[in-house]
Amino acid sequence: MKTIADIEMRAERDDDFDALAAIHCAIYPDWPVTGDEIREYAEEIDPLRYVHVRLVAEDRATGRVIAGAAYSQLPWAFHPDRYRIRIMVHPDWERRGIGRRLMDEIVGQLAARGAKWLKAGAREDFARALAFVERSGFTEHARSFESRLDVTQVDLSRFGGYAQRVAELGMTLTTLADELKQHPDCLPAVYQMHCTLDIGAPRDDPELATPPTYEEFLKHSMRSPRALPDGYFLAKFREMYVGETVLKKSDADPTFLHQELTGVLPDVRGLGIATALKVQGIDYVRRHGYRQVQTWNSSKNEPMLAINTKLGFVRKPAWIEFQKTLP
Repeated sequence: MKTIADIEMRAERDDDFDALAAIHCAIYPDWPVTGDEIREYAEEIDPLRYVHVRLVAEDRATGRVIAGAAYSQLPWAFHPDRYRIRIMVHPDWERRGIGRRLMDEIVGQLAARGAKWLKAGAREDFARALAFVERSGFTEHARSFESRLDVTQVDLSRFGGYAQRVAELGMTLTTLADELKQHPDCLPAVYQMHCTLDIGAPRDDPELATPPTYEEFLKHSMRSPRALPDGYFLAKFREMYVGETVLKKSDADPTFLHQELTGVLPDVRGLGIATALKVQGIDYVRRHGYRQVQTWNSSKNEPMLAINTKLGFVRKPAWIEFQKTLP
């Protein structure tokens, strides 16, 4: 049996993304991704603004990538001394010390950079991963949930009153695609609302939220090959954008869409707008032949978790967020 002596650690290259996607899919077969999706996730962290280091471990004899690791500052909650780390080892290579070697390397590099606070995650049904993180000196900080909805099983007629109520309040439900046709210069206003919602969303990180730049917003919300302008739903009051819910495609699984940020501005919360937007999204998913919609929420975002439960979303095992303070 091959051991830690048979692997070599090196910096990640552009041709490693497919191998990393294969490792991810072997670990999480219920959450498939492609190499292009991993590349896009990596490119969301601007290397000119944030520290972002990615490593792989490969079999010396075959050159096969069998593990990956990364650490980065948090673009969505920036602090120069706070980092998120990720490690994944192919199941065929588990329990050979590879994860420990990658963890020691990462923590050593971060200590040399003067890092003070580290963040890591593991799914609650992965007992060995949880034990590994805890043995590495991390303690539980928060939890988040992946939830999925089988849209073929939802009776949307039960929620028709939400759209009617929103209309009676003088609100309009529309899409980014329609807004761009009628108001080609609408993107700056949509961006400003998006940043306000992003900053105000309950989250696990101790730092204040860091909004994306306008260019980052355009790159990942508009120019991404997975972006869906007609699946980007907006709520308007007169000419002011007050809420959104955003759907994006999955390359790896054509049966479902990702539902990203859903939120409404503070002054109009509690009026059913978020539910009406999510119902619009579910209807879109079903009309376009998809079967499922997937979303993520922090355990601290109780109002959105309640809306998801009401609509029939089913929670998957929780992701436990751990933290560690370095001396």
